[in-house]
Amino acid sequence: MNSLEEVGQEADTLRTELEQLYVRGLASSSAADWKKLGSLAEQWERIGAGHIASRLMAALRAAETGTKDAPRALLSAHTSLHVFERVLSLEAAAESWAAYVAARSEEGEEGEADAAPVASSPPAVKPPAAAPPIEDPKGALALLEELSRAVEDLVRTGVPVATEATRAKIDASFKEASRRKFLRLGPSLRYVNDDVGRYLAGDPQFSMRRFSFFLHRSWLLARGMVKAIRDKNDALFAALAAAPAAAPRPVKSIEVVTLGVLKRTVASAYTFEFKLRIVGAAEPELVGRSITYSLVFARKTEGKAKDLPAEAYLHLSQPQKFMPRVFRQDKVVKITDAALMLDERGGGRLALGPKSTVTEGPAHTDWPPLFQFDPAAALERVKRHTPGPLDLAVELQEEVVVAGATMSEQPLKTGDGRRIFALRGEDGLSFDAVIPDGPDGEELLPRLRAALKPADKPLLYGITYYEFGRMMLLPLSLLYTGAAAPEPEPAPKAQPSKKKGTKSESKSKVKKDGGLAHLMLSDKTFDVSALVGNLF
Repeated sequence: MNSLEEVGQEADTLRTELEQLYVRGLASSSAADWKKLGSLAEQWERIGAGHIASRLMAALRAAETGTKDAPRALLSAHTSLHVFERVLSLEAAAESWAAYVAARSEEGEEGEADAAPVASSPPAVKPPAAAPPIEDPKGALALLEELSRAVEDLVRTGVPVATEATRAKIDASFKEASRRKFLRLGPSLRYVNDDVGRYLAGDPQFSMRRFSFFLHRSWLLARGMVKAIRDKNDALFAALAAAPAAAPRPVKSIEVVTLGVLKRTVASAYTFEFKLRIVGAAEPELVGRSITYSLVFARKTEGKAKDLPAEAYLHLSQPQKFMPRVFRQDKVVKITDAALMLDERGGGRLALGPKSTVTEGPAHTDWPPLFQFDPAAALERVKRHTPGPLDLAVELQEEVVVAGATMSEQPLKTGDGRRIFALRGEDGLSFDAVIPDGPDGEELLPRLRAALKPADKPLLYGITYYEFGRMMLLPLSLLYTGAAAPEPEPAPKAQPSKKKGTKSESKSKVKKDGGLAHLMLSDKTFDVSALVGNLF
């Protein structure tokens, strides 16, 4: 019988083939393409996934005969594959977590987590209110059916023959979906349209995987909402129209420290996700919770601003009159009059309002208790989750701390803007470490390699999620508990300087007593005096 990892590799192979068909278009595919698809269908029959094999064969027959239902059949096969992959990945994750929990238990390490401040159980979730009736069902039905046809037409013809008229049609659907507050469908259409534009412009930022994922997701949402309207199922329509979100919980005052920072660079924007831990709060039950604060900056690509590193944008004052650079320092940050959207993990997202304040506090020195995680709880969350066709792999994620990490010298896999390395920790915990290409991985990879060479390795903090039968890891920071660790100096103030030259972020010093080191944040110098003038 095939292992879960091997089946995951087969699923990834099939997904890649479907993605190539989406981009190429069924009308431009050849007999060799159909032969390969047929071979894959036979392989899935041997694996024992007959439902996927049968849908593939149905798509193959429709494509070979050129019937109008061929794109729909292919998209349906993709839906079956996606659900199968989510079930497979959760089963593989459950096996990995169970083995790790058992290994820790045998060595008597289960008490280690007691040193960390543990958050209380999340508050009970109130039963959802009755779904509102569907607004303008006839107009919504017409929009969604037209959109479904547009996606199917794009699958039939392929991206190479798409025109600006194609983009205009998708853009019109995006705007109408946004106007109707279809909060899941609107963003998916935007991603599709952006990638069609990148392909037509020959932009290397085009991603076949991203395009295909959101093209299929747009079609699936549209078809599901059509069914909900026809069945007069208000609850299903509401669930498909708007992404589920927790009700904001006002918080009077919390104190946080930053454990890691996830940075993403795209052609038009810089995104930062600060992974925070609450170390003090007016409400004691919040202490120990992990929360995320996100910021997006529109990227300037002209003049001197195009040469600024992403980190320069953290010097821009926010409406609450603070600079986000405060979150990259090893200090306690006090936040007042904010809101938290908590999730079942006991974590959530931080939202600031007009009255919120963000104040830099003293240096935080007691890091080791924060570098703990509960693998048994992660195992229970995996077991409890019910996978579905709209699941995103990164939605079910966990904070992890890896001790004694080792990493392969060469990547296991490259492509789609990332490199995958084998990373293994103590007690058999293993991951596929994701290292982005381009500026986001520029600092990360050499820093991680250097840190994992000595015998006395730091603890590695990151975010794990589950994909194609593997546990993926985004490495974010290191905790040195020994003699030496990088210590970034406080970042310079973002204000004009009358002196000639540059005022810049300093290179790392060394702490004598250990400490935290962020992997993705750059220490590149930049001209603070020109920052504001170049950005606006």
